Amino acid sequence: MLLSDRSIKKLIEEGNLVIQPKAILKSASIRLHLSNQFAKPAERVEVKEGYLLKPKELILGSTLERIKLPNDHAGLYDGSTTLARVGITSHMGSMLISPGSDGNLTLEIFNASDKPFLLKVGMRIGQLIIIKLDSPSEKPQPERSKYKGALHRGLIIPDKDLIYRYYK
Repeated sequence: MLLSDRSIKKLIEEGNLVIQPKAILKSASIRLHLSNQFAKPAERVEVKEGYLLKPKELILGSTLERIKLPNDHAGLYDGSTTLARVGITSHMGSMLISPGSDGNLTLEIFNASDKPFLLKVGMRIGQLIIIKLDSPSEKPQPERSKYKGALHRGLIIPDKDLIYRYYK
């Protein structure tokens, strides 16, 4: 079940869902904004006030908001349609945010247009939809990421050793 703004607000007020800084609610989602962290895949994270995204360029960014989900809720990230209309997508991987996740979302931002686009800190980048699970997850998101054991704070760059993972 997708949660309405009223249900999301109640979860936040009860302390079961944490959004920092304060959540800006839409009718059935939470607005998400771009942080000041950017990185090309497999390179160092840089803190900048903006980033000029060239045509056909991919950059990693993260949400300004830290999100902590309870074990009985999941999230779906949805990019901004306003940005998509000018050729900017903000996620290319899974849109699922696992139950128990705690941290900033890492975004794969791509410029599909033929014009440069200035990404600005604090701009609206997408929204988070909250879903109630039928029961709490038995295997919520681990506290530490497989990406070099990092806590899910800020931008997490990919670990080249984890790109090819196989069924075991």
